[in-house]
Amino acid sequence: MTTMFSINGMSYYKLTYHHSTEYGIDKYYNFNINGIYYNIDLYGKDKGKEIYNVQAFYPVINGDVLKIPDKIILKGKKYKVKDVSLDPRCEASYFTDYDLPKLTGKLVLPYKTIYLPKYATNFNISSDVKLPNIKKIYVSKKIKDLIGFSDMQNVKVIIDKENPYIKMKNDALYSKNGKTLIRLINKKKVYRVAKGTKKIELTGFDCVKSIEKLYLPASMKKISDGAFDRCKKLKMVKINNKITKIGDFAFEKCKSLKKISMPNNLERIGKSAFHDCISLKKISIPQKVEKIDFWAFKDCANLSKVTLEGEEKAPTIEKASFKNTADGIQFIVKNQKVADQLKEQLTGSGVKNAKILIGKKVVYQNING
Repeated sequence: MTTMFSINGMSYYKLTYHHSTEYGIDKYYNFNINGIYYNIDLYGKDKGKEIYNVQAFYPVINGDVLKIPDKIILKGKKYKVKDVSLDPRCEASYFTDYDLPKLTGKLVLPYKTIYLPKYATNFNISSDVKLPNIKKIYVSKKIKDLIGFSDMQNVKVIIDKENPYIKMKNDALYSKNGKTLIRLINKKKVYRVAKGTKKIELTGFDCVKSIEKLYLPASMKKISDGAFDRCKKLKMVKINNKITKIGDFAFEKCKSLKKISMPNNLERIGKSAFHDCISLKKISIPQKVEKIDFWAFKDCANLSKVTLEGEEKAPTIEKASFKNTADGIQFIVKNQKVADQLKEQLTGSGVKNAKILIGKKVVYQNING
């Protein structure tokens, strides 16, 4: 059973009743009560209990404070509000099925303070919604995540102390035990992940777009898949020496990334980890790295120098790991043994006129993919 509260910019709603077997819906209603637009899906009963889905689409409410109701009352029945969305859009089917005007553009909301309902389990702010005046958001005890909070300007998030899932720490959203970074909050250029953090569950779509420098603590041993992909202003990353793996897509499309310190204990660089990092010019691969996965540095168009620190053997390099890097890219190795192993792997791998050097001496050149 779900009840959804959504603020949007709809101007009218068609009063209708439908009967449908689609998606198991027995009946659904659409109507307007006092300027609030409702959609109710009825799925019948299970063990005598009514199964339903209610969506309430509110027009923009004026004022500094938005206090979202705990319950929606329709025809004498009370429905707990469990899902909250600030989004100017609806599902595409609503525009045709219910004769709604299709909305485009941004929705600017005036609120300085938002109170979430006590039963809410989800809260989502669309990227098409702007809250230029927001100062405080009160979060109820059942919320597990806050989607769309990145790049807000100095909003204070107050989480119910009884919430067992999340807490604010070091200006970001963390798991209750403080070991997982869930989401970055507020605009910032420099961010230091809190000590004690072991895991990052960010995705690039949630990454703060303003962040330029990133510092990871000694408590972390792995950078999670997709952790910082699409952070387009990220220029520098300082990684602690305990990290052994950089996950798949971890820094993909970080187009401003110029400097990253590879940790000494690093063993693996995941697929597409640095794909399309077009500002990256040189890197050093630590001696413990055993594998560089598919597309790890593909399309790093300005990557022209790669230093391999290993003396015993070259890491396993998947095909296309260095495809579409700089023409004439140089690979600096320690000895002839590593040079021979590397040459075999680079041949046919997508590099353009690559060179392998021992120190300053070129031992192989014109290696192509």
